[in-house]
Amino acid sequence: MTPKTSSSHQLYQESTAPLLLAHESGNDGDHERSDEALIVSCTDLRKRAASHALGCWNSRRIVGVGAAAIAILTFVGGLYALALNHKGAMQRSTLIKAKHGAVATDEPHCSTIGVDVLREGGNAVDAAVASTLCIGLLQAHSSGIGGGGFMLVRPSDASEPPVLFDFRETAGSTAAEDMFANNITLAQVGGLSVGVPGEIAGLYRAHSRFGKLPWRRLFEPTIKIAREGYALSQLVHSQLKLIEKHVLSSAGFNTTYTDGHGNLLNPGDIVRRPELADTLEEVATHGASAFYSGRIADSLVRTVQENGGILTKQDFANYQAVERKPLETFYHGQRVITGSPPTSGSILLNMLNIVEGYPLALEGQSAVNYHRIVEAMKFGAALRTTLGDPSFVDVSANVSKHTSKQFASEIRANISDTQTFGYKHYSPDYDILNNHGTTHLSVLDSSDMAVAVTSTINLEFGSRIMDPKTGIILNDEMDDFSTTNKPNGFGLRPSPNNKIVPGKRPLSSTSATIVEKDDQVKLVIGGSGGSRILTAVLQVMVNVLDFEMSLDDAIDMPRFHHQLLPNQLNVDPLFPSCLTNELASFGHEIVPMRRTNSIVQAVLKSTSDGTIFAVSDARKHGLAAGF
Repeated sequence: MTPKTSSSHQLYQESTAPLLLAHESGNDGDHERSDEALIVSCTDLRKRAASHALGCWNSRRIVGVGAAAIAILTFVGGLYALALNHKGAMQRSTLIKAKHGAVATDEPHCSTIGVDVLREGGNAVDAAVASTLCIGLLQAHSSGIGGGGFMLVRPSDASEPPVLFDFRETAGSTAAEDMFANNITLAQVGGLSVGVPGEIAGLYRAHSRFGKLPWRRLFEPTIKIAREGYALSQLVHSQLKLIEKHVLSSAGFNTTYTDGHGNLLNPGDIVRRPELADTLEEVATHGASAFYSGRIADSLVRTVQENGGILTKQDFANYQAVERKPLETFYHGQRVITGSPPTSGSILLNMLNIVEGYPLALEGQSAVNYHRIVEAMKFGAALRTTLGDPSFVDVSANVSKHTSKQFASEIRANISDTQTFGYKHYSPDYDILNNHGTTHLSVLDSSDMAVAVTSTINLEFGSRIMDPKTGIILNDEMDDFSTTNKPNGFGLRPSPNNKIVPGKRPLSSTSATIVEKDDQVKLVIGGSGGSRILTAVLQVMVNVLDFEMSLDDAIDMPRFHHQLLPNQLNVDPLFPSCLTNELASFGHEIVPMRRTNSIVQAVLKSTSDGTIFAVSDARKHGLAAGF
């Protein structure tokens, strides 16, 4: 809670400069672009395409639309383009080029910490652990050791099976299906909303199986930053503003994020987390058991119960991270590996299987192809309602169906190229669950080991409880269960597969994914943004694998989202008006969405020469690193 220091102060500071030696802007060194688009008219684009005899279905960057401007032109039969102005606040994603390894996270310094681990001889799992801990500190509103998540690992030996480490939070031993029936808000704020945190158990289990460097070494950078201080980012400050009254009235938050005189810290002011540093030090020294028993667990249980929660010391002692077999499909001959339930990986595979049957690469970024992708999203959203924790619900038949090529073919037969339909056409069995929050990071090392980690505390600052003794911000993951038995406005009831049961994990929208080509890693990808993760990851994968965009273009392209209910197509305001109008003509109700609603981090390797490219989504001001 220290005000901004002078420029000579050597504390950790937020950085927006490109990291390390190897990066390529792809646009003559110009990295910024605005939220405001200069949309070129369709007529102008036709003339431009004709006059330059430009090929169809390419993604090209043209410099020189106005003073110091960038235009990213995406041709659909030479018809459509998007021009983006240089002067606004949106930063253009930076494409990092590397030879030996790369890390893509939401935070520039967390990416660097991961690469430092790789430089020291650590592998992708080591780097992922170190970077995940860093993200939990610097983006405390989205993730941290008070939450949980998933780690997908593809070992360096292609013959060794990949593994999903499930460290999702669990419901307490006295949790009940109807515990939020009278007040749904209690699932989002306060002690009842807290599930048993799983992050430390998951990171420890993954490191025990695959790690090379000492466990303690992976904690050292984050401990140092927490003790010495770091500059409050504009992003975290904006999230604090949303809960300002709570911050000012809560002992833990007040001590950390105010100046001691009733004012929130400003962006750039120094934040110190000594209690959290002590906690991390203890876990670094004694392992995961230090988190789930003893001082740390005692303090967390006491704080949860003081805030109306029901977690017990035994709930912490009983927690176990789980190793699961990932799911797979082949997309245009390339192996796609993703998470099994309780993630939503099967839905990503379903959507990929659907769109694989269309000539996307041949026909390019046309309105009809985008319409087909939207329809795949709608069917996927309906299917997702049938998933749940496989330790409590047998969802194997559902998953097998979702990932079937034949089933995807049957769905394609119900997709019209000329119109969309009402929600009943997509046959949802239950209400659509809307998830929140999360952070994601992707790692690839020199041995071809790939790791994708998605972690979360759910809503902004989770349960809004910070334990004052440990410095841990606790999750509100109970909100990801089906927390009511009442039908929605469409008459659909919440899914019984995701109802609250003691010890159960709630369904997650995460979809950490790894793509192989010829037994070599090609793409490591995942996203954050709750329910929008699936649709964002799908679009970036199509941009790379079908439309053959560079990784930065694939991530920066305006996106859209459909989750069936409400039956609306959410569209990035930078999406070309030509395409938006055509999609509307198919019957889609177009609703603008914020560009920052979904964030994607990815690493791509050239299967021809082994060059590694990494991109962190500029929508969240991320920056990847490599060496």
